[in-house]
Amino acid sequence: MKGLDRREFLKLFAASAGCFAISASAIPFVSTRARADIAAGVYHFPQGLASGDPQPDAVMLWTRVAPVANTFETYDQPIYLDLQVSDSEDFATLLLERNVRADPVSDHTIRIYLSGLKPDTSYFYRFVAGRDPTPFVGRTRTAPAPDSKRPARFAFLSCQNYEQGFYGALRRLVNDDIAAKPEDQIEFVLHLGDFIYEHTGDVPQDETPPRIVGPMPDGSKPWEPDGTHPWWQAGGQIPQTLADYRFLYKKYLTDPDLQAARARFPFIHTWDDHEFTNDAWQAHDTYFGDGEPAQVRKLAANQSWFEFIPAVLSEAPAFAGVPSEARDFKPVLLANGPMGQTDDNLLFQGTDNIKALASLTIYRTFSWGSLLDLVITDLRSYRSQPVMSEEVKALVKGSPVPPVRIVKLLDAGREANDGAPPATLTYADRTLANPRIASPAGTCMGGPQKAWFKEVMKKSGATWRIWANSIPALSMRLDFANLPFAGLETGYLGTDAWQGYPHELSELMGFLKSEKITNVVSCAGDYHTHAAGRLPLDADAETLSFAAVEFTTTGISSGDMFSGAERASRTSGFFRRMVMIEDGAGGVQENFNNTVVNGLRAGVLTNYTNSPAVGAMFRNERASPGLAYLDAHSHGYGIALVHADKMLVELVNVGDVSRDAGPEGAPVLRRTRFEVPAWGPDGEPQLSEPTFEGTPPFPHQPPSA
Repeated sequence: MKGLDRREFLKLFAASAGCFAISASAIPFVSTRARADIAAGVYHFPQGLASGDPQPDAVMLWTRVAPVANTFETYDQPIYLDLQVSDSEDFATLLLERNVRADPVSDHTIRIYLSGLKPDTSYFYRFVAGRDPTPFVGRTRTAPAPDSKRPARFAFLSCQNYEQGFYGALRRLVNDDIAAKPEDQIEFVLHLGDFIYEHTGDVPQDETPPRIVGPMPDGSKPWEPDGTHPWWQAGGQIPQTLADYRFLYKKYLTDPDLQAARARFPFIHTWDDHEFTNDAWQAHDTYFGDGEPAQVRKLAANQSWFEFIPAVLSEAPAFAGVPSEARDFKPVLLANGPMGQTDDNLLFQGTDNIKALASLTIYRTFSWGSLLDLVITDLRSYRSQPVMSEEVKALVKGSPVPPVRIVKLLDAGREANDGAPPATLTYADRTLANPRIASPAGTCMGGPQKAWFKEVMKKSGATWRIWANSIPALSMRLDFANLPFAGLETGYLGTDAWQGYPHELSELMGFLKSEKITNVVSCAGDYHTHAAGRLPLDADAETLSFAAVEFTTTGISSGDMFSGAERASRTSGFFRRMVMIEDGAGGVQENFNNTVVNGLRAGVLTNYTNSPAVGAMFRNERASPGLAYLDAHSHGYGIALVHADKMLVELVNVGDVSRDAGPEGAPVLRRTRFEVPAWGPDGEPQLSEPTFEGTPPFPHQPPSA
């Protein structure tokens, strides 16, 4: 028996430190390295272990090892460890044992692309350093064979701010899965981003953080409140270096519930903004003003994500003849330099911006049998500059939300008004020369990724196409135009998601419709709310036509949408009625769901009359076009069961996450269930009315007495 020969071993290290490619079909190698000279308790695995991106014959395995005395500190020596793979949890029989090396250059993280596996098969794995094994036995599962038609079950989740709450939702997910029948167990977890939050102290100053990340090694000067950011705690920091980003991943991954979930399920990841910087676009720092060059931070963020997330990138195969664009991280020399001019996709062409973005490419595609294709996008690295610049914010000052009219005009650029964009923008008594009059339309995907996305969707031969969409495409608005006395325009709840890029979203939905691409379901995150609905070709068309269905999952621990709206409404009696119904004795109903889905008039009248029935009489069906369901006061995750003829989705709300739920996991407040029937080329997507297990959210239940 033999393992990797010296030539192959060195080749692997030359390719990328901390990355290995190992075939399980080869003759197993039994480590001959004596362990007798190494005492137990020398090494540990403080961040657990994980697997990712399962394919029919391969999966990525991951761990990080450290001396016991160096959990977070720098350790400058390599550590040798063994990977063991078995088909049984007790490791009675080893299918594979390989010796690998964790190096300081990758912060002693290990990424192993394990191929030669059988499809639709569960495997167990662990790492051993000296005499010290990983604290968990890892469990992973390969994808079914390409021609398999069996149903698929997966979970999708997002937004896990360590300082804003505990991860009891993940413990609930794990415990429910352990208790389930084998045929009802989850096969993979789709993580939609915000795996970490890059800045610390992001907790309202009137709240006590449930737990603290602590100071970063090189982070910015600790934040001292001055009134400009009242949602930050004193002492908050922004990461500046690779060491800072690594510190954040290492801290987050000490959470036992997160470790347990990563040990039990293979994860498939994309990222959102907080893996780099809040409201990220290209390589810009976005905390203040319109953004500053931050290529050094983008490079550090990319490298740390690659080191701690087990994603199959350079190894990803072509999909239906479409070459994979995903690429492993490659270090480059760069500085925070000028962004330069933009191209026709509004991508800044400054050398350092391009280098930072090109250092890691993560959009990719996987198949799960013949039933579903999973399309994973990157909606941060290539997006154009947001239209709500400081000068536009000054124009619409006084508007509680970004006006739909202004956003759509600016985003469409020179294509607005059928190619005749206005020379000036007006709001109230103010005017502004149109800053995007000669600009191309905005983009969230960027040109190359959009072309890839369209080609993949067109070539997909699966029954269902699941879009791993880190940001919501569902329209969420406040329809102020239906309150004429308010003197305000209808506006988006925010423009950091697809609502800030409506022109491209309409283009993509139109493409799906014109190409007769059916059974497209977007799984989205970011907005810290459960939501469901259909995606129209044009949300403002006189007659709505739909191309896809979307389910947005709430945060695992991040502050929920309702709590943010409640905090914003404390100084406005009128707006507060839209957000909540108070009974005077401390009782509260979350009226915000009603207001966003059914419109402001419905929300206000429901509040004044304490009657959802009265409010429903004044419902505006176009308040948030396509949005059918909102559960804004929520934490939890989604579960999808995919059949050939339908997709069943369950949105799980565990409620409060301010306390550690303990080994049982967070109790479930409600499970909201939907059915999406498969539709044909000449049909349109349909979405069932929700059904509930547990207490329904308002307005699906009457106000409390």
